[in-house]
Amino acid sequence: HIPLDTGSSQIAHVPFGPSDRGRPGVQPWTRRDSEGFAPRSSFTLRRKGPFVASVIPLLLFTVLTQGPAAPDCPTLLAGLREKIAANYAGHVLEVRGARAAVHRDLLAALSREAAGAEGEGCRVVLQRLVDWYDDPHLFLFQSSRLDSVETRRRQAALARHPVEEEAVLAALAARSDADPIEGIWFEGARRMAVVPATERGRFLAVITASDTTTLPVGAVVARIARTGPGVYRVARLANSLAETVARGTLHREGTLLRLSPGMWGKAAPQPASADGLLDPDDVHRPTLQVRDDAIIIAVPSHDPGLRPVLERLLREHAEALRSGLPLLVDLRGNEGGGSQTTAALMPFLMDATPRPRQHEFTEALMLSSPDQIRYASRSFGPDTSAFVRRLVTEMRAHPGELVPLFDPAERPELAAEVVPVEGPRAVAVLIDRGTVSAAEVTVLEVQRSRRAVVIGEPTAGALDYQNTSIVPIIEGERRWYLGYPTITAHGELPEHGIRGRGIAPDVAVDWSRVDDPYATALRVLAERVRQEES
Repeated sequence: HIPLDTGSSQIAHVPFGPSDRGRPGVQPWTRRDSEGFAPRSSFTLRRKGPFVASVIPLLLFTVLTQGPAAPDCPTLLAGLREKIAANYAGHVLEVRGARAAVHRDLLAALSREAAGAEGEGCRVVLQRLVDWYDDPHLFLFQSSRLDSVETRRRQAALARHPVEEEAVLAALAARSDADPIEGIWFEGARRMAVVPATERGRFLAVITASDTTTLPVGAVVARIARTGPGVYRVARLANSLAETVARGTLHREGTLLRLSPGMWGKAAPQPASADGLLDPDDVHRPTLQVRDDAIIIAVPSHDPGLRPVLERLLREHAEALRSGLPLLVDLRGNEGGGSQTTAALMPFLMDATPRPRQHEFTEALMLSSPDQIRYASRSFGPDTSAFVRRLVTEMRAHPGELVPLFDPAERPELAAEVVPVEGPRAVAVLIDRGTVSAAEVTVLEVQRSRRAVVIGEPTAGALDYQNTSIVPIIEGERRWYLGYPTITAHGELPEHGIRGRGIAPDVAVDWSRVDDPYATALRVLAERVRQEES
């Protein structure tokens, strides 16, 4: 999310998306024998082009799981601890003083638990260590690849719970105590009915329309447990029938389930305010809806592959956008991606005299480690470029230290100001605690505009440590991996950072207490106009 410049060219970090296949300079993740993963997102050099930010991963990556016997839980915990300490700058900068003592106590407790832990018990131990850092860009990744023999074995024992969508919706309509997770959900062509299990607070996701032979209609694809208001533990099956566990969070009046990675959209039931705001084919895609009193643009993802979709929507509705109707941009639950995904939208949000930037991100650093050196060598363009050679040389000369991403003698060139266009006179951007990563870059820019107001809850706070690499927690391990941020915003963290706090809205709204978020946003805009006129 840093406006990077290498002197003659800016660096663009472009996550691999469905429309990127075959595009020069962009590769999907690939396995490398000694390096874990090659980049899912490759840096490309573009002449004075706009900066494109990195992401919290958008895809569930798969890797081979066959090989030697899996290491035991104490070995995995030790490997995870070492990988975090070696690669994650947040550990180096923030685990100090009293916090270091708390960290030691946590490790001692986790080591005792790991001694007898297996399977899901070990996953919980590993997850607790990662969760302690409270950084959305630091995560534990489970592979989901199985060989065909194991997949067939698991398919024979697949749990089934046949349901009919009509019956599920009829039962919901007759109840007043339904959980927000209940209903009909979709993920691409797949549809699922989430219904109560026998135990209170637990649910089954059952396939009602299948997109794969391994998970037919009636198969239980996920077991869900509520862990808090709008928060769930989701144990789901991949197409290989390998089980992975993710934290699920509900957003946008319960119509969007973020799974990190992954996202489900709710087909039914939906509140009237949300009608038509989810793309029925791909929940990640942006939507634009012209209503009598406002234009609503909902952006669930900043995946760069969706940038052309948003641009097409803006072209198709150009006349409406210039009509003067209020514009509401919904970034709640946005999973991140590339900050330039919404570049075409920014002229409608910004004004001619924006406020100064509060976060320049020009003092970026990288923690030097073998994993980081490999990342730098392959992710910032050709390893023969002057930028990469200087960076890698500095990192090799300062192992274990934070090294400037840019040559200190050359200040990075900042992105040019957006030229506003005529259109909506009143703009509101809706955010919540699921607004993360690249979406937060958009929020910071919008808060500079005198034309717009940011409404809702604080964002996730995922800009202090950015960009993501995935490495095995133990060399040769094929089940467990660590995802960690590769670039640090500046060396004074946690001072002047937003992790754990997020970006505060201009007008605070608790969305859980609001029936119609768009009507609420329009009231805020109307009040703002009255105050300006008075």
